[in-house]
Amino acid sequence: MSSRPPMIISAAGPSGPSAGEVMRAPRLWAVALIVVAAALLQVSLMPFIQVARGVPDVLVCAVVAVGLQRGSLVGAVSGAAGGFIVELTSPVGTLGALALLYLVVGWGAGRLCGHDEVRGLLPPVVLCLVAEFIVQAGDVFAQLLLARPLEFGDVVRTLLASVILTGLVAIPVLAVTRWLLGAPRSIEPFVVSGDV
Repeated sequence: MSSRPPMIISAAGPSGPSAGEVMRAPRLWAVALIVVAAALLQVSLMPFIQVARGVPDVLVCAVVAVGLQRGSLVGAVSGAAGGFIVELTSPVGTLGALALLYLVVGWGAGRLCGHDEVRGLLPPVVLCLVAEFIVQAGDVFAQLLLARPLEFGDVVRTLLASVILTGLVAIPVLAVTRWLLGAPRSIEPFVVSGDV
């Protein structure tokens, strides 16, 4: 009886990672660290940085950065986890709504993982601005569904201020995330075999 090394089945194809790269840990500890730190910063420090009732959203920048670096599955899971941490640590009143919004943001950013269009600095920052707009608009929609009174002028002022402030914190968050996670690499553990 001969002892052969186990066969590694990958959907990466001939240009994909080698067997040694497949076996290495994908730095998911860093993803967890980034998401927990961003969520805690979001509920502890960011409310004190308020302009026109708008608050910078560090978590949306972190979720976008994780999605861009690790793919749609990791981006979606990190967005949902970060959203639940924010909802459980601050009185938002809509359990699950923010988690769903951040999940969508992480999944959408993850769909762009490894694309050349998002390698520079400007496209990820613009993606953070769009993601913050989606989260703010979704939160307003959730508040309207709960029949909470909202004034249009305040909503627009808060939305614009939040988007602008998020753009200011996006660059350092993206830089730290890229440094911790390394090169973009999509992690899809449910893909066992396939043709590319």
